[in-house]
This record gives sequence, structure tokens and C-alpha cells, in this order.
Amino acid sequence: MTRRDPSSHAAAGITVTSIADAALAIIHADGVDSLTMRAVAERLQVRAPSLYHHVHNKSELLDLVARNAFDQFTADNTAYEELTTVDEWIELTRSGSLELRAFYTDHPGLAGLMQSKATPDRDQGAGSRAELIRAQIDALVRIGVPEPEARHLFEVTARWSLAAVVAEHADDTDLFADGLDLFLYGVRARLLELVS
Repeated sequence: MTRRDPSSHAAAGITVTSIADAALAIIHADGVDSLTMRAVAERLQVRAPSLYHHVHNKSELLDLVARNAFDQFTADNTAYEELTTVDEWIELTRSGSLELRAFYTDHPGLAGLMQSKATPDRDQGAGSRAELIRAQIDALVRIGVPEPEARHLFEVTARWSLAAVVAEHADDTDLFADGLDLFLYGVRARLLELVS
């Protein structure tokens, strides 16, 4: 019987979740530019080749982070499933956007990464990002917005929020909230047109 090298992914207990968590911890501590396969391996106390079973290169590592960055927002999925009005969608989207802004502030460079990974089909597949996006779009459809318009409004809202966070400066904290309120005022008016 051959013994496994203790630094191998199985012996070390390396999982996709542990890799994503380690990557987010690195981004939180030092920013997205410091994220490397070697830094993740050091954080997990394994050799870098142990990661290659799950993630083949930095590009895949960044994709993994983008897919799983929103694990802490799963309560929002339930809230979106339970809402029944346009105003509830607006309020939940407002509070969620403010939470995401705080999350991005705590993870320097992550908003820019998410913006670069913002494809129209990102609600397909696995991961916390896809689940949250599906919950938001499904909520709009449930309150009477046709699916193509629901997808479009989600895209516009998500991209506005990401762009505002990326462009934000540390001393502009009130500008984001004010801009969000003005933006959502227009989204609300559009939603009310669509569901009437």
C-alpha cells in the first residue's frame, strides 16, 4: 500500500470551499492584486501543486472567487423568495447593495474583479453568486415583470452598483448611498410601469 504525500489535496483536506475561503481572506487582508496560487497554498499550509486538482491557474482561481464570493449573503436569497411587491424588491435591493458595498470595501479590488466577470449568463451554474442573481431575477418575475425585462433590470442595477463601488473614494461614503437612492427611484418607476 502506497502512502499519500501529506501535502496532496486529499490528505490535506483541500476543497473548493477551503480554496475560495483562503482566497477571500487574502483579498481581505492584502487586496486582489496579492492573490496568487502560492499565497493561497501558504494560507492553507500546503504546497501550491496541491491546489491544481481543483484550480489549474490564477484565472480559474479568480473565477472561483467570483462564483463563491457571496456565501455570506444566503439570507438574502430567502428574503427575495418571500417578497411580493415592487417596494419590497427595491428595499431589499437597497439594503443588499449597501451590504455588498461594505463587503467590497473590506475586500480591496474585489469589486473590479466582479465587474470584469459580469457576464449576462452568470446566473447559470453553481456558486453563491449565481444563486443570489437567480433569486433576484425570479423575484422580479414573480411580481409580474416579464423575464427579459427582469434580467435587464437586474443587469442594469448590478452593473451600476459595481461601477459605483469601483469608482468610489474612501471619503465618498455618502455619495454611494445618495446615488443608490436616486438610481433605485428610477428603477422603481420602471418596475411600476412594467407590472401595471
